[in-house]
Amino acid sequence: MHWLSQKEKYVLFEHVVPFSYLIGAGCAILTCLSGLALSTNGEYDTQTLFYHQWLGILLALISLVGVYFTKKKKAKELKWTSLVLLVLILLTGHFGGTLTHGDGYLTKGLKAKKAIKARPNFSNVQEALLFEDIIQPILEEKCYGCHSAIKQKGKLRLDTKEWILKGGEDGPILHQGSALNSPLYKKIILDPLDEKHMPPKGKPQITEKERVLIEWWINSGGYFDKKVKDLAQPANIKMVLANFEKNTAKVLNEDVPTNEIKLANQASLNNLTKMGVTILQVAKNTNYLTANFINVVKPNDTIDNLIKTVSANIVWLKMPGIGFTNSLANAIGYCDSLTKLSIERSNITDNQLNNFQSLKRLHYLNLVGTKISLKGLLQLKSLDKINELYLGQTSITNKDSALIQKTFPKAKIIFGNYHTENITSDTIVLKVASNK
Repeated sequence: MHWLSQKEKYVLFEHVVPFSYLIGAGCAILTCLSGLALSTNGEYDTQTLFYHQWLGILLALISLVGVYFTKKKKAKELKWTSLVLLVLILLTGHFGGTLTHGDGYLTKGLKAKKAIKARPNFSNVQEALLFEDIIQPILEEKCYGCHSAIKQKGKLRLDTKEWILKGGEDGPILHQGSALNSPLYKKIILDPLDEKHMPPKGKPQITEKERVLIEWWINSGGYFDKKVKDLAQPANIKMVLANFEKNTAKVLNEDVPTNEIKLANQASLNNLTKMGVTILQVAKNTNYLTANFINVVKPNDTIDNLIKTVSANIVWLKMPGIGFTNSLANAIGYCDSLTKLSIERSNITDNQLNNFQSLKRLHYLNLVGTKISLKGLLQLKSLDKINELYLGQTSITNKDSALIQKTFPKAKIIFGNYHTENITSDTIVLKVASNK
């Protein structure tokens, strides 16, 4: 307005300019005070904060000079003051944006798009470094805005191995080998409405595929120097990793049926998503889907009916800890394309399990932590494609292995409950002398 008021067409702006300078100066001073209070939490890069702080203070002082010149009607001096203010506003705003949104915040949108396009371009994803090439780009895109060299919310940095292992003000964030005991992962899987959910509401969120990769990385040992090929890869991980390669046709046929399928009912998918179900396409150029019910504890008849309407498209159902009903078990029985079913720690019964006899393509079944009995499991003897069977923390034990193996000859049976033998050099004997 100040510059436009020099033109005859906008000369009336002259009457507004003094008030605008006054309001601007008052806001600049208030901003300095709130900024000084916020800067004491120690979450910001010291050098960037230094520049932002003193440029902000200088901006407030110069704005007061501008108020003085408007009152004295010193047009020449005000002209130069306005130019100085413009430069200070740009510089102060830039360093402020760097503090709150991270280094390179002006171009990170473009960089993120380039990164997303570049990630699937490994000629062989098995040769990629798991942390550097797969995990770190996820952290950079979704976490560096608050946890990097520029800003350390909660005194936490995620931009290097050393800082990740150090943790934040609440202690370690990574328990190598156990995702569910790692605060880094636990905060990702919290309800998005929870104030401790990360990334915070309004920020770009971790996708389901990214969550699966982070979970796998941590559970595999949380290594920083190993290649993808060095670690065991469950079938679901192979599917996700396939998207990082130029040729996504490497997704295993056992995971995704080869026959063509029509698009799933979009209205049903939208309704499932609204109810907390995460729906993902398993790979490019396919209409087969994965459905993750991790945020759904108590399904209802509506969800059961929606599952039936998209049953032909679902190849993987992940339902950890879900509350089973007869209706839900019946709905799953309609999913005749299903190759993987994870219902660990659910309350499924033997009678409900009987509904799964129709899942002829099923090759992966996770029943960890359920109350399924051996008799209930053997009801599924007609499912001859099962090659992975997880039975840890159930009433079924190793002594039943021979019968289970005979029933499911292709299956790798995993009970968990791993233990290591004591090594003499690891054993300490404490002898206490008694006083008589």
